[in-house]
Amino acid sequence: MSPLIGIAISVLPELVKLLAGDKAGTIAGDVAKAVSSATGTSDPAKAKQKLSQDPAVASDLQIKLAQIALEAARIQNEEEDKRRQAELASVKDELQASLENTRDARFSLVELAKDQSELMWVAPLVSLLVCVGFFSSLIFMMFPFAKADASNQLVNITVGALVAAFSTVVNFWLGSSQGSRNKDSASFRLQENLAKAASDRDATTLPSGQKPQSAEPTAKMAGGGQVILHPAVASAQAAGTKADNFEACLAVTLHAEGGYSNDPHDPGGPTNFGITQKVLEQWRGQPVSAEEVKELTRDEAKEIYRANYWLPMNCAKLPDGVDLEVFDFGVNAGPSRSIKRLQRLLGIKEDGSMGPMTLAAVNAIDPKELMIKLANDRQEYYRSLPTFAQFGGGWTRRVSDVQKAAFKMAA
Repeated sequence: MSPLIGIAISVLPELVKLLAGDKAGTIAGDVAKAVSSATGTSDPAKAKQKLSQDPAVASDLQIKLAQIALEAARIQNEEEDKRRQAELASVKDELQASLENTRDARFSLVELAKDQSELMWVAPLVSLLVCVGFFSSLIFMMFPFAKADASNQLVNITVGALVAAFSTVVNFWLGSSQGSRNKDSASFRLQENLAKAASDRDATTLPSGQKPQSAEPTAKMAGGGQVILHPAVASAQAAGTKADNFEACLAVTLHAEGGYSNDPHDPGGPTNFGITQKVLEQWRGQPVSAEEVKELTRDEAKEIYRANYWLPMNCAKLPDGVDLEVFDFGVNAGPSRSIKRLQRLLGIKEDGSMGPMTLAAVNAIDPKELMIKLANDRQEYYRSLPTFAQFGGGWTRRVSDVQKAAFKMAA
């Protein structure tokens, strides 16, 4: 193994598992090239020295290694998915063949009955004879005078043949209990594999075009009423999505957003908890008045923030503190803008989606360093706006307050 591989593992320990399964050596070659490219040398000692002296090079290498790890994991998942699909197809074929065998035999009997053919009586008569012979043999074996002949080889063969014939008869008319158990077991395996395959694909972003369920999930409000949960929220909660910091992040954001306001100079119009009249109308799916905006409860506002910002931005998968800065900026300037500016800081494609590549790049950098960059970049964005002279003071205070809260969260 190349010494450069050891350097890469020290930078990104998660590579160990991928390299262990890299029989072809493809991943190892890519990792060695990444180390050499990032440090500008193939000499292990010089490369190690370069990484220790230049944090920017180390950060760049972490991102490159994270990208390699993600691509390798994707390929391995695809191979595993193909293997699983082949297994599912095999189980499906087995089930279908078993069902068709029984169906064809019974279907033939039904067709004979429809044609009023005398052959239709063959199967019932043979079955009757086998059953009579089987039970007669059992009764015969119970009498004392039969014990002397019990060891007779011919008797044993006859009884064995009758037992096999009786099992066939039961299987034809009722279905074999063991066969049924095998089918059930195969069916359960099929369902489990399908569920596992669906779980493994697991999307890192919320599904698009998701429709509400007929029975709408609800959450209790402080006043004793109920708030209808957004389908995306219900789906994420059912899947056990991590949202440990949501309440803490929301508290910081709501403190900055304030309560109800209806400033004529504010293009958003009536606003409460930072939720504008337009956003509330979209949430409820119907027009709302300024009075309804004023009566908006914190519980309903919370669900709006969770469904429209926290979940789509995948904040639950971000490091403590980073989640707050990304979330609050997304609330104030839009989720897509917040994610794109984060991606620009990370040096990756700016697609506005908090996908696996972005998450890997985030986790490859020191959280505190990233929080400082996020705060500075956010301030830079505000300064570029033509309304900074009017609202700049409030924006600057908000950036400072959020950064302080983020550092406390990280600590």
